[in-house]
Amino acid sequence: MKASPRTLLWWALAAAILLSLVWQAVPVADASSRIARLPISGWRLSSRDVPLTPTEASIFGHAQVIKRLYQISGQRVLLTAIDGTRERHAVHDPQYCFRGAGWVIRTGRDQPVPGGVARQITLFRGADRAEALYWISDARVRHVSVARAWIQSTLRRLSFGRSGGEPVLFILQPVAGETVDWNRLVSDCPDLFQI
Repeated sequence: MKASPRTLLWWALAAAILLSLVWQAVPVADASSRIARLPISGWRLSSRDVPLTPTEASIFGHAQVIKRLYQISGQRVLLTAIDGTRERHAVHDPQYCFRGAGWVIRTGRDQPVPGGVARQITLFRGADRAEALYWISDARVRHVSVARAWIQSTLRRLSFGRSGGEPVLFILQPVAGETVDWNRLVSDCPDLFQI
């Protein structure tokens, strides 16, 4: 007896639900060991961890986050590294957060970093000016495409973690009121960009 198209659709739906439950139940390796390798001290480098604010903790949810204040060759920057393995929506375009905080993005340009490219943006809010540098890394390539990161993350879940490293979002910001020579920072601390 031949199955009706409606029966085949029900079987396909049941199979899709079963597969999605299996994919959710099987744990995927996170990137916590990678971000734990962020340099803490070294030649021209010192750092200290900074606690997340209650707002940041609620936004990041179950994501693994490291927030660290670095001093690199006399330049002070705040690094936020976000591993979204356990909270996929924590890895998103940082420009949304800046805009949500009232900043206007005036300029943006690509900044070469080891293994790829980062995005350097200039922000204004009233008379205040700020800068940020961000990139996404899967441990091999540095890029700024959130869509690419989401695709990589989805493929990792579909392949049970076999398709490559989890994309991690890195955001560097100068300490309030200070400016940074991004080229010098990249050349003085290349290890920061190779995680």
